[in-house]
Amino acid sequence: MSAKQPTVSEYMTSMPASADEDLMLADAEQRMSLDHIRHLVVVGDGHIVGVLSSRDIGLALSMPGVDAKKLKVKDAMSEQPFVVAPDALLADVCLTMEAHRWGCAIVVEHDEVVGVFTTTDALRAVRALATGVPAVPAMRPVHLPPTEPGPRRKFMLRTHKPIDVGHMSAFNAG
Repeated sequence: MSAKQPTVSEYMTSMPASADEDLMLADAEQRMSLDHIRHLVVVGDGHIVGVLSSRDIGLALSMPGVDAKKLKVKDAMSEQPFVVAPDALLADVCLTMEAHRWGCAIVVEHDEVVGVFTTTDALRAVRALATGVPAVPAMRPVHLPPTEPGPRRKFMLRTHKPIDVGHMSAFNAG
């Protein structure tokens, strides 16, 4: 009998921070710095239009001739984020992120964003799996509201083209 394999939903951040696509890039960078996070889900007209990472910001700001004061989030974001379902196997998601050097996966269920899975979440998963004890986040992002029950923010995908990663699997990497 084989053990149940963990899924991405067990370790994802269930309330990802977001930013409007027209937000000034400097403001998004400041928010990420203050909240100690490296990814923002980018929203336009109530739909997900991309993801912004601290790496995207660094690249945009390093381009010759760029006026940093005029850059908006949409100028630096990645328009085709890696999207997975909540029941995606943790090992498969980690393998794909590792193979492509992606820092996060947007977790979507029925076209609704339900979380984000980052490399930090992956490290927490490693701690939990290595010790056999559930691991709480070492640092809780400031943007997260108190854990009181309440209505969940809803973001929908505007377009979703699954990224073709071939038949890659943690158990069939060929």
